[in-house]
Amino acid sequence: METLNVERARSLRELYFTRTVFQVFWAGSVMATAVAKPAMATVLVILYPLWDVACTIYDLKTSAIDRSARTSQTINAVLGVATAIGIALMVFQRPEYAIGIFGVWAFGAGLLQLAAGLSRRKQLGGQWAMILSGIQSMVAGAAFGLGGLHGKVHAKNLGGYAIFGAVYFLIGGILLSRKISQAAAIEAMG
Repeated sequence: METLNVERARSLRELYFTRTVFQVFWAGSVMATAVAKPAMATVLVILYPLWDVACTIYDLKTSAIDRSARTSQTINAVLGVATAIGIALMVFQRPEYAIGIFGVWAFGAGLLQLAAGLSRRKQLGGQWAMILSGIQSMVAGAAFGLGGLHGKVHAKNLGGYAIFGAVYFLIGGILLSRKISQAAAIEAMG
């Protein structure tokens, strides 16, 4: 691993660990408030794609990623902003549509995360958790999209989605930590 790649891996590792903590907190909050305090849960559901946008922008600024990954990250940020707006517009009129919009976003974000994971696998290694997370997000997104349109998915169901994502980010961070340690050991020997 080159010096630049170690720096990128450290930045990405910190992002993954930060996302892990936030997602666990968010999941607990949305599950706790969805029934008793729906207005608070609504704010949390709008906040989630915006949090993803903030993480994507941080990633774009701190990682020297290739052009295709930069394009997918930019699309992901635009998709996240559009999703937050769509949820905000629908949540009080047709809450089931807001969940459907969240599902469409989760599917698209998962597809883009899969693409980024595959690209980074070549550059950094240790990205299988992000690849699996992208696939899981696509499957969950399809379920939320279809379930939301039929009124069968509630905001509290989104908490499980975030917990799975947190586990994948935690695993990704641990794998990157191992790669960084291995690179440091090789550098110390050489």
